[in-house]
Amino acid sequence: MGALAPISPWIPEDDLLLKNSVEDGASMEALAKGAVRFSHRFTLHELQERWYSLLYDSVFSEHASIRMDEIQKYTSNLSSKSEKVGVSKGSEWVSGKRKEESIRGLYYAMRKRINLY
Repeated sequence: MGALAPISPWIPEDDLLLKNSVEDGASMEALAKGAVRFSHRFTLHELQERWYSLLYDSVFSEHASIRMDEIQKYTSNLSSKSEKVGVSKGSEWVSGKRKEESIRGLYYAMRKRINLY
């Protein structure tokens, strides 16, 4: 048998969160400190390494883009179905999506909670 490939803690949802957060202007340091909740706690080095892979590794980025597109299509289908069915809109969830919160706001709220401010 061949050697097993190491299991990556990154899931497509994490890739999408990373992409959207960086595009929205979040710094890698803020992401590493917990401004966004990933499925796993990542170090600054892991976040930077993953971001550079998404940007510059053509084979890797193509594969990741396909997976991220599938997630976006799936979540948009779910939200459109919930609107048709008439899902009630709660205070935190609106039509299957979480209310958008600014990354900066989440970061400073977290800093206040742990008294680093």
